[in-house]
Amino acid sequence: MTTDSDAPLAFMRQHFGNLEELGDGCGALADQIRDWMIEHDVVFADHAIPFVMAPHCLDVPTLDRVQHAVEVLTRVLDRFCTAFRFDEDLRRALDLPPAEADLLRIEPTLDDPLQLCRLDAFLLPDGSIQFLEFNAESPAGIGYTDVMYDGLRQHFPALRDPEGLTVEYQPLTGHLIDTVRDVEARWRMWTTGPQGPGRSLGIPNSVERPHVVLVDTADSPSVPEFRIICAALERAEFTAGYASLDALTRVDGRLVANGAPVDVVYRRALVEDVLDPYASPGAAALIAAVREGAVAMFNPFPARVANNKKLLALLGAPAFAHLLIDDEERRIVAECIPWTRVLATGGSSLPGGGAGDLPSYVSANREALVLKPASDYGGHNVHLGKLTDQSSWDALVFAHAGTGNWIVQQYLEVPIGRFPAIEDGRLVVRDRHFNINPFAIGGKYAGMITRISTEPVINVSAGGGLLPCVAVDFT
Repeated sequence: MTTDSDAPLAFMRQHFGNLEELGDGCGALADQIRDWMIEHDVVFADHAIPFVMAPHCLDVPTLDRVQHAVEVLTRVLDRFCTAFRFDEDLRRALDLPPAEADLLRIEPTLDDPLQLCRLDAFLLPDGSIQFLEFNAESPAGIGYTDVMYDGLRQHFPALRDPEGLTVEYQPLTGHLIDTVRDVEARWRMWTTGPQGPGRSLGIPNSVERPHVVLVDTADSPSVPEFRIICAALERAEFTAGYASLDALTRVDGRLVANGAPVDVVYRRALVEDVLDPYASPGAAALIAAVREGAVAMFNPFPARVANNKKLLALLGAPAFAHLLIDDEERRIVAECIPWTRVLATGGSSLPGGGAGDLPSYVSANREALVLKPASDYGGHNVHLGKLTDQSSWDALVFAHAGTGNWIVQQYLEVPIGRFPAIEDGRLVVRDRHFNINPFAIGGKYAGMITRISTEPVINVSAGGGLLPCVAVDFT
């Protein structure tokens, strides 16, 4: 008797069989796919993004559970982002630098600021889902993964016509375009209304092709993905392009890029880039345009709240219980967020229900914990206790305890999966660490990517690979 969980294995058997039939031709096929990926902009920092010879396959019930958890958590995160504007206790707990805290409170046009979020998680062997952090600032992978799936599907018959199975991939870019359209429409309605600034700025009630600009720093390694997304926006009847922060200006109150007034900024620049005192006047132009309602932006600045890892320690804290409004939200937070604390001095509640001095506990339980900066990204400065010697660990603990800038989190064994690859022209199967990265776009689950690595800290910017995630079921 087969079950839902057997479907991914059945697909991989078919897929491996097709690859094995190619024999020595596997190497040539891998080269063809790699060339196809480069030609279609699946490139990061001037290098083709590493891939494997198959998508990541999950059964439908597992993906349904991921979707439910993502949508519940997104509601909660959005509520915290909105609360930051008026909740002094939350602002005190996050303890952001004054310039950042001011920036996070200026967005006037969206009451639901978390329009785009990647929720990075482990899918553990027992089937549980553990969310380790949220990327609400500049989550990459949407365009890359859609194109990567198209490339794999073109080259592998099992993806197009599997025997006795259905293989479904949920494209992310369509959800992104729908959200851009919604954000632009709501902004235009607000800014051209009786109380909006649109009349004085000459913003029309409607335009045939709204102008969308992806904004990042001049040295962004993700420009190829920007081209993918801009091409999709152009096909959806927007005018779209990429602009660096230093290319933005203000003309008669409007934000201008690429010679034209901007209607929507798709922000890929981080808050620290926008606030960099050495940044160009373009950053100031962006801030002023957002403050005055002269442009729509997603993610708006308040979404940065969800990006701060200290929020993981606050989601289930009694002081913020009022921001979880029903039993299901409380259940998902309790079951899907690992034990996390801001690395403070003094006493704290500890795993298992006890209490004690937090730095002493962290020092004594090194192998069960992870240390992370609260605001860093890209896997930078993540220290796994089991891979760190005791003296180095203690130096980290006592250097950062009480600064408010680091968190300590329960260590979870990084999941390991078996993925096909081509080495020296031959098909091999290798164990790889992996995590799942579902997206919420416009408040709804929008699809999922998977990242893999030979190292337990998984990140594409650190050399990890990317692959599409598909749902496999029996027909």
